[in-house]
Amino acid sequence: MSTSRNGKRSPRSTGADTARCPGSAPAEAHDNHQGFYVNQQTVEDFAHIPDPRPALRQARVPALIMRGECDFVPWEETYEYRRTLPQATLVYLPHTGHDITSGQREAYDALLRAFLRDDPLPLPPYTSARPPS
Repeated sequence: MSTSRNGKRSPRSTGADTARCPGSAPAEAHDNHQGFYVNQQTVEDFAHIPDPRPALRQARVPALIMRGECDFVPWEETYEYRRTLPQATLVYLPHTGHDITSGQREAYDALLRAFLRDDPLPLPPYTSARPPS
């Protein structure tokens, strides 16, 4: 994230690698900044849109939550998804960060395929409320 001449934040690659854990080979930067714009809109709307969690707690659909070992998102926020979605399965992936598709592409693909096919997942569900150690 950088600051433009008018003082507003702009989405520009800062060289931060969200795909891997410290000490891993660096990943190439991508040009897909959609996540930044989606999150900025969401943050602005929090003051105007009712909290969706009460409705999501009533959703009775399967959900897959993937969490990388070196994810920059605080554990409590990740686990909030698990608490909110009653039929969610949380899977912890070692040796990767927030961008699991870059850090552990094969594991990501295998998890997603198994989930969509309703097959057993190739990694075990993570069920503890405590962060993995």
